[in-house]
Amino acid sequence: MRVNDAYLLAYDPIPEEVASWLAANDWTKLTNTPGSAALWTRGGEEILQPLLRNASDYELRMRDMFRIISDTRQDSAEAIAQEMVAEGSDVVEWRASLENSRDYSLPLDDGLALIQGVRNAFVAAANATVQRRGYFGHSTLKVAREHARVVQMGQTRRGSYVVPIISRIPGVMESHDSHQSDLGLEFVAQPFERRVIARLASALTVITEMAVQSGREPTQSQLNESVAEGVSHELCSAVAGALKAESFDAVDISFRWASRLSGHPNVKNLDLPRNAAPIIHRMAERLRGSEVVGEQLLVGFVRSHRREPGEEDGIVYIRTALGDQMRTVALDVSPAQLHDALVAADQNRPVSVRGRLARAPGRTWRFESVSEFRIADAGVMDWG
Repeated sequence: MRVNDAYLLAYDPIPEEVASWLAANDWTKLTNTPGSAALWTRGGEEILQPLLRNASDYELRMRDMFRIISDTRQDSAEAIAQEMVAEGSDVVEWRASLENSRDYSLPLDDGLALIQGVRNAFVAAANATVQRRGYFGHSTLKVAREHARVVQMGQTRRGSYVVPIISRIPGVMESHDSHQSDLGLEFVAQPFERRVIARLASALTVITEMAVQSGREPTQSQLNESVAEGVSHELCSAVAGALKAESFDAVDISFRWASRLSGHPNVKNLDLPRNAAPIIHRMAERLRGSEVVGEQLLVGFVRSHRREPGEEDGIVYIRTALGDQMRTVALDVSPAQLHDALVAADQNRPVSVRGRLARAPGRTWRFESVSEFRIADAGVMDWG
């Protein structure tokens, strides 16, 4: 079987992903030369996995490895490479369907509109992962801008215009055993990289339902409610921008979730025809300047509490993953909620809080309203 060199371009698995895939497919590691290569075996076959990506013979050794695996699996190298990347990465592909299927070129401005729309959508999703807001304006969070630089874009494939975005998830490929000996915050909170892709999938699903499937333009009330799912002026503008290219019939978006990490919305494919662009653009305009803050769920541990003498209500401070960092978030609680907070702190159990999250300039994050506060079930996974 001839190995297609394109797998090194469209999907370039890193050594950790290759090793995770091999172990999951019954290959056994025999030897490991630190920093150089690893020898694997299965059913009498042996392969040498290169580990130094900057070595001069790295691509040659990768081709040799994929040739053996392809012959054994009777599958293409590119398909296997995609599987390997999917071991520890969430992959989102934005595919533009050309209006003229016989013409495999497109205006430069149309290609730029697609890529810029994808980039802006990821910034909007990262913003909404930290705080649900209908309009961010000049308040785009630094973590959102930085995340757009962290995700990688694979190369498009011949015969179509595909923007594959690869979001590698840290810490999920080190072991096949995801159980932890003690309950820690890492157990209850998904990595930021996963939460951004999950938020993007949920928000795009809502946009598709409102602009494509409903058959009528959403009401302002429906738009306001969609903010809780991550819909914003910025995300709608990004999608409308990607659809505005005259050479596109549609943009379809597919999601492949990292197999080593559970907990994500069940979203696989979304289709956005070009004729939905005007509706989505109007949705963006109606959200421009919106002060709507949507509810969101955070899971964390109680770190401290305060109640003034003679007062029944109190203030609880929880430590939680907000964005890509651990932060302290404050919330006002009722006497019953304060009791639950003290029980959770005494037993070192996580709590979940649902409400509207806000932060005044220069101040700490705070829930300005709380609709639900409870002790979380052990092992709860939150991608929201």
